[in-house]
Amino acid sequence: MEKVDFTFKNRHTRVMPKRQAELLSKLGHGTYATRDMAKQPNVVKPTFVAANPDGLDEMDREQLHALAKERGLTLHHMLGAEKARSALREAAQA
Repeated sequence: MEKVDFTFKNRHTRVMPKRQAELLSKLGHGTYATRDMAKQPNVVKPTFVAANPDGLDEMDREQLHALAKERGLTLHHMLGAEKARSALREAAQA
């Protein structure tokens, strides 16, 4: 049976079984930490960032729909951001 340190919302700490700490945490009475949850060293993985000359990736759904309206492109009102981006890019290539 694994023991953990449970910290109540009033900052009182008590050692208790992990199962009991999980239940109290789910009920919103505080938080707990185990040794495997301790802070790990931050490992930064290199990522490839593609060049975005059109600036569509920074826009949200409403901005994309407004841009499509300016360009005279008709999009369905419930169309998501990803599909709106692809429709705008296809229209720009045509």
